[in-house]
Amino acid sequence: MRYTSYLLLVIAIALCGCTAPPPLSTPTPEPTRLPTVIHAIPTLATATPELTPVPTSTPTLMPTATPLPAVHPLFDPQRLSYDHNFSGPEIQAFLEARNSPLATARISIGNRSHSFTDVLVSLSNLYSISPRLLLSLMDLQSGVLSTSTPSSEQLAWAAGFQGDNGSRRGLFAQLRWLTRELRAALRDYALLDGTALPPLNFVNGSILAVPSTIDLSRYVLSRALAPTTTPDRLDALLAGVAPTYQRLFDLDPRLAPTDWPPLAEPFLSRPFERNFPVTSFFDHDAPFLRPNGSLHTFWGRAETNPAFAYDGHTGWDYAMGPPDRVLAAAPGLVVFAGYSDDGCKTPAGAVIIEHGNGYRTLYWHLARVDVTAGRTVERGAVIGIAGDTGCARGAHLHFQVQYLGRDVDPYGWCGADPDPWANNPVGQISVWLWVDMPSPCAPPPPGVVIVDNGDPGFRRSGDWQTVDTGYGGSALFAPSYLTSSITRPWRFSDFAAPQIALWQPELPAVGQYRVLAYIPFALNGFDDSREARFLVRHRDGETIVTVDLEAERNWWVDLGVFTFDPSLSPLVATGTTAGDRRRGIWADAVAFILLTTSIPTTR
Repeated sequence: MRYTSYLLLVIAIALCGCTAPPPLSTPTPEPTRLPTVIHAIPTLATATPELTPVPTSTPTLMPTATPLPAVHPLFDPQRLSYDHNFSGPEIQAFLEARNSPLATARISIGNRSHSFTDVLVSLSNLYSISPRLLLSLMDLQSGVLSTSTPSSEQLAWAAGFQGDNGSRRGLFAQLRWLTRELRAALRDYALLDGTALPPLNFVNGSILAVPSTIDLSRYVLSRALAPTTTPDRLDALLAGVAPTYQRLFDLDPRLAPTDWPPLAEPFLSRPFERNFPVTSFFDHDAPFLRPNGSLHTFWGRAETNPAFAYDGHTGWDYAMGPPDRVLAAAPGLVVFAGYSDDGCKTPAGAVIIEHGNGYRTLYWHLARVDVTAGRTVERGAVIGIAGDTGCARGAHLHFQVQYLGRDVDPYGWCGADPDPWANNPVGQISVWLWVDMPSPCAPPPPGVVIVDNGDPGFRRSGDWQTVDTGYGGSALFAPSYLTSSITRPWRFSDFAAPQIALWQPELPAVGQYRVLAYIPFALNGFDDSREARFLVRHRDGETIVTVDLEAERNWWVDLGVFTFDPSLSPLVATGTTAGDRRRGIWADAVAFILLTTSIPTTR
């Protein structure tokens, strides 16, 4: 069956004029050097010397991969960042099956003792690096997985890096250096925009410039290997990466995966018990913690105001702190729970959950971790308490989502132009992932009626101003006037008529509806009102709902569940009367979600 499938592949490729990759079962030919990693750099050697990895205590066996055409990458770019179904339990089983001392190695971080597997999962997930790649590079350099009883020196220099005056000695220091070096290479390649890539720095002090035409995998692998070797031996090390990976995992990493999960339908819930103000957006320009000019929000806008937080942010921050509880955003398997050393003064309390669909969620800066690795959790399970551990400046929850190992925005992309992160060579596609709320930039789902501020069912009085963000790409705002009564908000204390916004839906039937109002996140010269009033007119009367717009912005505020009869002119209204003065009032979209029906109404 395998030979037949390959034969069909060869025939198909022959018809399209392409070059086929070699069959994995083909006997190894006489050792042939893979194409020079940086063929455009004239100072690189054109002949490959005998391979002697650094340090010298390496296994003598160096398998050889069948060469691919020069245009074929040394490593499929997707496999640099992700391994499907190879996380905590699978990694531990792999190490135990090889009787590796890494299976029982312990590393202390904070006040917890973590297994090597825990640390590998934490670092590889946080920095979007394939754990299989990390293990392969360590085995290539020091043989820690191929040697039954690796020496203390092999473990001490597992990644082959002896620079920085030897300060990286030790299993954890080596793993951490290797992971961050690969991450830095991905980051630098992601930010490539007609500028020169950082050069390769070798162990003997040599520095080689890198052409901008170099492919992703060659550059990333070269960045991790160059500091461990000399220029004349780099090609040989590069040629050993794919065969080492294939020997360990019985997979050819040069071939693109075909069985990884597709993009998911919405499946996440908010990771807290009530809404908290957003303090940092996901940066679609380059979420790699390196400033490059601005932060691109999911609205497609480039922002420089610190209200949107800092350039290069990899997730979303919410203004939480003790004793606020952090919840699992979806069912899944906890693959890490404990402390992560991210290079700051204190380790970060963190939890990582794999959801089995190609997605994982990361929860960082926790003051307390309430789950353990290997535990299955349900949606809404308490996994910890928000805090300010690690690199946090002030207490908050850093919530991060990854698809196939790369960071994505669970709010999707609403910009008119293509998403820069989806088009980045190391980026990924972002889609709306919140299961209980409709996307603000997509057609309403079935059973949902939405009245936007530009629709026929929307009316207003007074001088509302417009911003070009919000549901459907626009929203209205006006400053609030102080009202002296919650139950009678028309009794305002200022001597000016209030401005009114009114939503009147065309509902399909008598029934119960959940009512949501969208609150945009935009700068309009005002702090958002903390006591805005919404009036809901339903079959059984009228209800006034008080809303903290500051906490709810960039989200749908839930006004409640009401019974509506379309023949009784249901409506939702808001206005500039509020419990505070000179704060922003928003008028955007209101959604009516049908929950149960009774007798349909004929008009």
